[in-house]
Amino acid sequence: MRRAALAMPLLFAAASAVAGADQYGGFARYADEGALKPFARDLGGVLGASTFQSGRSLGLTGFDVGARFGGQFYPSKGDRILRNNGVRVFGLPWVQAEVGMPFKLSGFIRGISYQGLTIAGGGLRYGLYAASDRPWAPQFLVSVVGHSVVHQDFSASHFGASLVCSAGTPFFAPYAGAGLDRMRLVVRQSSLDATLNGRAVNTLESRFTLGLRLTPYQFTYLSLAATMAHGQAGAEAGLGVRF
Repeated sequence: MRRAALAMPLLFAAASAVAGADQYGGFARYADEGALKPFARDLGGVLGASTFQSGRSLGLTGFDVGARFGGQFYPSKGDRILRNNGVRVFGLPWVQAEVGMPFKLSGFIRGISYQGLTIAGGGLRYGLYAASDRPWAPQFLVSVVGHSVVHQDFSASHFGASLVCSAGTPFFAPYAGAGLDRMRLVVRQSSLDATLNGRAVNTLESRFTLGLRLTPYQFTYLSLAATMAHGQAGAEAGLGVRF
């Protein structure tokens, strides 16, 4: 299990690299009217990934920093932007840091510059129950996240909200989440159809997550999760330090 968890981020990164040197570089060549919303859904699916790995609030003075990855196994039907660019498995890696605050709140920031995308994001989590380390005590929180995306051919904004629950022991904790991703995509450049330049589309889609967080060493955790975003299967992985 430990080896599988450590290998997952590398596996997804390698799969993404095999899928194409630049997953999102085909936008200008393949963007047409019918492909914009499917592409926005797929991008929103990976933007909303890996924003939580527990239903327990971090607690005042708590701190969490680590690497995350969220991926989708195949582009949506109609996403000719990714499909015609030869993309199969695709996703985004993240660097994320979180800090605990008063009143059962915690805040986090995340960002990456990857394959022509520059993304900055962050969010808040609110624990519905007081944080507890009792074995199998149920923990619930609400998580919200937002992102701003810049690419030479398009820009986008994303907002996501999820309800998360978990239970377990300090070493082994399953978790589940359900929520929504809202995307706004703006075309900056389409060489296929110049009339699309400046066009904006909006999507609102569901997301479901089922995962497992392991703590093999004190303060160090590994997380793995299966996702279903807008009806498309994917996975998440994380490795970090939390205390």
